[in-house]
Amino acid sequence: MTARLRAGDLVIAGYNLLLLAVWAGLRDRAWYAGWIAAAHGMAVALPFLLAWRTRGRALSRPVGLLCEIYPLLLIPLFWSELGRLHAVANPATHDAVIAQLDLAFFGRHLNLVWMPAMPYPALSELMHGSYLFYYLQVFLPPLVLALAGRAVPVRDMMLRLTVTYLGCYLLYLAYPVIGPATLMPHYQGPLVDGFFYRLTHAARDAGDALGTAFPSSHVAGATTAAVLAWRWFPRGVAVLVTLQAVGVLLATVYTQNHYAIDAAAGLLWALLLQGLALPLLLLALEPSAERGPVPVLPASAGFWPEPLTGGGG
Repeated sequence: MTARLRAGDLVIAGYNLLLLAVWAGLRDRAWYAGWIAAAHGMAVALPFLLAWRTRGRALSRPVGLLCEIYPLLLIPLFWSELGRLHAVANPATHDAVIAQLDLAFFGRHLNLVWMPAMPYPALSELMHGSYLFYYLQVFLPPLVLALAGRAVPVRDMMLRLTVTYLGCYLLYLAYPVIGPATLMPHYQGPLVDGFFYRLTHAARDAGDALGTAFPSSHVAGATTAAVLAWRWFPRGVAVLVTLQAVGVLLATVYTQNHYAIDAAAGLLWALLLQGLALPLLLLALEPSAERGPVPVLPASAGFWPEPLTGGGG
């Protein structure tokens, strides 16, 4: 059973162990903390259970598909949990430090001045649309490849996305920042009537996780999606995904959801995780015989045309 576990499974199990300990330490602050700790304890076994019961099944079967893409289901749940955890733990936030850092690097809070300085409806809709389409950019490609039965690319995508997002979440646990979307005034003017403007703000109002502003997980996820596009998709698709990633980088600031320093940190953190943390994890967690050659930076799309059968291996 253990031989079938992959690095991504162990990372998720380890994260659940950490959250189990965190919530267990908060039992005296919320009646439900113990229950959440217990849920994380059971979730530790999930990768082991999937490896034992379903690993090797074809992606065309529901159990095989679930076995490969289950991190896509956990990543949003882990993110939303951070807001609840922040409310219970009530840790000191570091917004003052990040705001000063933003001023030191950029001379002003670009998130406050950019939209009023360029109040163009087309630009506003482009920026808010880019911010919203981030979700498709990150989650759609692995689903497409999974439904096409491309097991090897899907596994690579799941590992890289898991490392990026859980890497961000660990920073949020250690260094919570609420961010300007909640603490600073927002633009007031005709742009608020835009379709994508309203849709983006409605999505944020429907649920946000406080304490998760620095670095921007939007930018980190979009950057990782671009890396994956260059690894596994044709050049034209990779160019489009990269342009969308650039759009997300800019949109996080224009839409007043993040400081510019949040966006820059999200880009750098994703590249650091993909370029350094991921190779170290693979060396530590996967035997070389199972790991195989895994390029650190975007490889050519040469893997894409290779015929891949089933979902085993």
